[in-house]
Amino acid sequence: MDRKPFSRGGQVMSFGPEYFKAQALKSSENHLKRAATFVALNIKNPLFQRRMGKGSASVFVRLEWPGVLSVVDPDTGELLAQSAPGRPDVLRPGFMPPVPALGAAGGHSQGGHDGQPAL
Repeated sequence: MDRKPFSRGGQVMSFGPEYFKAQALKSSENHLKRAATFVALNIKNPLFQRRMGKGSASVFVRLEWPGVLSVVDPDTGELLAQSAPGRPDVLRPGFMPPVPALGAAGGHSQGGHDGQPAL
């Protein structure tokens, strides 16, 4: 049974089920924000790194916080592909892979994510 709203300082306050649901959602959002900050401060990057493939076709695969998957050339450190955060199978918007045919004129590497150098 909903209680009738009342006014407090010009704001209408309601303590029915919708109010309690909204408060629970706010609390959950605050927990996640604090937990994400805690993880970001305490996590060791990369979360995962391993060579994938053999011989000249091999690459380094690296997973870093916040869920960014990078594929790096182990010989040059060039960033070959990088995912959108939290979407390991989706290329990061705006990412341009190296284009060997363009050489130095347009085949430059973008380095690691967030301006960090590649491996």
